[in-house]
Amino acid sequence: MIDIRSKELCCGCSACRQACPKQCIKMEYDLEGFLYPVVDRLACVGCNQCIKVCPMKNVEKKNESVIAAYAAFAIDEEVRIKSSSGGLFTCFAEEILNSGGIVFGAAFDEKQEVHHILIKSRDSLELVRGSKYIQSRIENTYKEAEEALSEGKKVLFTGTACQISGLKSYLGRDYPELYTVDVLCHGAAPVKLWKRYLTEQEKKYGAAVVNICFRQKDLGWKKYSVELCFDNKCSYQQSYKEDSFMQMFLSNICLRPSCHNCKFKSLNRDSDITIGDAWGIDKFMPEMDDDKGTSVVIVHSTKGRLLLRKIQDAVVIKEGEIEKLLPFTSDSRRQVKPHRNRERLFKDLEEGGDWNEMLLLLSPTYIDKIKKILKIKCPGFYAFVSTKYIRKDKFDAT
Repeated sequence: MIDIRSKELCCGCSACRQACPKQCIKMEYDLEGFLYPVVDRLACVGCNQCIKVCPMKNVEKKNESVIAAYAAFAIDEEVRIKSSSGGLFTCFAEEILNSGGIVFGAAFDEKQEVHHILIKSRDSLELVRGSKYIQSRIENTYKEAEEALSEGKKVLFTGTACQISGLKSYLGRDYPELYTVDVLCHGAAPVKLWKRYLTEQEKKYGAAVVNICFRQKDLGWKKYSVELCFDNKCSYQQSYKEDSFMQMFLSNICLRPSCHNCKFKSLNRDSDITIGDAWGIDKFMPEMDDDKGTSVVIVHSTKGRLLLRKIQDAVVIKEGEIEKLLPFTSDSRRQVKPHRNRERLFKDLEEGGDWNEMLLLLSPTYIDKIKKILKIKCPGFYAFVSTKYIRKDKFDAT
């Protein structure tokens, strides 16, 4: 049976729960607010199906698989503005939906938590479009995808790289009608911290949050804002650099333990395509940047190349070098170290500590300030030092 002795060894994909023939595994939140499998040992029959489908226990070491890399954005400007980066997810989803297929993606539920859902029409695309920085509950979507594929339907499944690996491990075989797209991931924040953040905001505005956008582009793509809308018609909008939740998320103080030892950040991914923000595009491909959002698109398979070809009339696209489009030093390709005050944050969160005092835990040390100056003034030297002095085995993700 599945036995999580170290929390670094579970990404929370729930493949084990969905694969259990006796349904004796539940996903339960720990004190930090992350989901982990809990086994009813009396009901378990020892079939080990849960272990067989665990992506963390069955990571294969392969050569990096990149067929091609591109910078791209949707021609439809409305789609692009509503998207976190260049709108490529919407283009892929519309292609699948227009051919009678279905799409799986992350959406907010009625409690403003994030979970994976199935959509069947373009009218529902708004629900799964855009970044969500809280880990999504997969629910039963692996099973639902399997059922649809068994009926011969086209399926587009989107999620983080670990969630896509969980799906592939659960399915156990390839399906010609399955298309998978993973989104570049910094890490996953817990629902517990997110709910506390929302509580603080709702106290301040005296109303409930009814709509959330992590990537509002009123000030441009590069200076995106977090926007919350409340049921009293008030709204909150703040730059990601000033928003308290984003400060915690980007500082690495609140990430899932497995994110600090991620097995899925190499360029060898189980997905057909990887998409994300093409940060730095203005420096080496300025013709692809107007500050409305540009995506990096990494093709890993023949199937992925075919899907990209099908949407070529809906996008502006230009091939580029992978090391420029997604440098090795990007957080989406390298391990991120936990913040020195991580344990203190979760202790304070559990004890109901003051929100503003928890924010003080992010205050930089003298060394942090030096690193920041080096990163801005001497990016080449900073990249060299960062690469040279991080253990190599931490980068051998697969």
